[in-house]
Amino acid sequence: MKFRLLPAVLFAATLTACAANPGPPPVEDPAPGPETTTSGTAPTTTPPSRAEAVINVGVDPLPAGFNPHMQSDDSTLTRSLAALVLPSAFRSGEMDPDLLVSAGPVEPAPEAAGAAAATVAQTIRYVISPEAQWSDGTPITGADFRYLWQGMITTPGVIGSAGYREITAIRISADGRTVEVDFATPVADWQGLFRHLLPSHLLQGDAGDFAEAFINDLPASGGRYMVGNVDRSRGVVAINRNDRFWGADPVATDRVTFREIRSVTQGVEQLRTGQISFLDITPAETSVEAYSLMLDTQVRTLDQPRQLTLMMSTTSPLLAEHAVRAELHSLLDVPLIARLAAGRSADLNVPPHLPARSPEQGPPELLPGLTGEEGRPLRLGVDSADDTALAAARTIVDLLSHSGIVAEVTTTDLADLTGNLLPAGQVDAVIAWESSAGAPLELSGQWLCPPAPESPRAGNLAGYCTPETDGMARALLSGEVGAQEAQDFFAAENTREHVRVPLLGERRVLVLGEGIVGPDPDLDNWTAGISTVASWRKQ
Repeated sequence: MKFRLLPAVLFAATLTACAANPGPPPVEDPAPGPETTTSGTAPTTTPPSRAEAVINVGVDPLPAGFNPHMQSDDSTLTRSLAALVLPSAFRSGEMDPDLLVSAGPVEPAPEAAGAAAATVAQTIRYVISPEAQWSDGTPITGADFRYLWQGMITTPGVIGSAGYREITAIRISADGRTVEVDFATPVADWQGLFRHLLPSHLLQGDAGDFAEAFINDLPASGGRYMVGNVDRSRGVVAINRNDRFWGADPVATDRVTFREIRSVTQGVEQLRTGQISFLDITPAETSVEAYSLMLDTQVRTLDQPRQLTLMMSTTSPLLAEHAVRAELHSLLDVPLIARLAAGRSADLNVPPHLPARSPEQGPPELLPGLTGEEGRPLRLGVDSADDTALAAARTIVDLLSHSGIVAEVTTTDLADLTGNLLPAGQVDAVIAWESSAGAPLELSGQWLCPPAPESPRAGNLAGYCTPETDGMARALLSGEVGAQEAQDFFAAENTREHVRVPLLGERRVLVLGEGIVGPDPDLDNWTAGISTVASWRKQ
């Protein structure tokens, strides 16, 4: 089996100072409260100013971190904050005119000539708006593009790294505003790259801090809002209007606070008392019933293209063989695992699945011997911060014990799992959330061969590698085949090879209370949840 080495990294220009006016960001003085004066008999009240208006939103418990590119940090809140705070080259397939003046393919530049020319199949040029700047006054430049690229190709457990791994060089103009990106092979969906740029001037230049730098903050903003405060002890994230944002469509409300809601009772009470006006949460057993019973609320359930998945490592000493993976798959009662992992039976999104092995099929033959006295336990790796994944893993361990199979849960952070334990064969499978949307960059990354069996894992956590799957992944990446054809191919491959087992689909409950004017009066017509909060205003 041949593994493809990453292209050499080339740098052809250096970044120099730019003309924006750095300095401390403007600080808003606290707005005075409503003033009441009495003259004679009738009091007069000054209505609250726009700066006093605060929207309070109920959310799930805060994620492990706020880097939208890390699988361990991926959550609705993380993705929504990224959309509100971080700049992106393209949004929903359209160039963001606030950040870019232009973006598109060009002929390879003279700097890429010579020996490297044979490796340059595509060059994309981005021209950054001269007004674009971070909230501390530092210009947004090609250095931010380069930092994201470096982080995506060197950090285990990232989301959507496939396109970045085809980049051979990033060249930056002297003023930092023109960025040319060379690719070793064409990337058809290049518009999906360089989303949610990060402030490189506050970080390590080699992106060595990519996985840890955003655990408790997003230190600078290039969007309409900036993170004002993260209080994990209280479960609160507060965002404020970014006074340095240069683009069109300023925010309608200056302050938004996201508050953890840990029970249906707490959510109902805070809606009733006006402490929150909107919820975007994972449902509990009685969520929809309780919120629907309240007057003046609208309730909607929404399925997200995201699944909790068991990924079997094909480089594991226990699961390398197809027959063993098939046997393990046959023992997984997916509806039962989904119920116990989610802690509910109502509003449950159970993915399509195979029926679990029946008694008539007989007991398993391979795994009991491999994990018995002569072997070692089957180890399921789980991020210790993910309660749902941990519950799923413990359920699977208990299920397997009834078939005489010794299994155990290995808990650590996802960076350790993907960077060390999986490549070393010290865990046999991992349970984590992954995208099920089928977007070309993410789908191809889930099936591309790792550079080597012992390489850190990103996307393809199973490490599964055949010439056929790698070839199809590269054809999807280059646009030679369409997304639907690739999805069908990989689904058939997974059915044969038992690499991924979806256990639970993500379902959310949106609740609109009183006091907010959002994208539409009817919640069913909202195209997204809290990521649209920049357009909301107090009623």
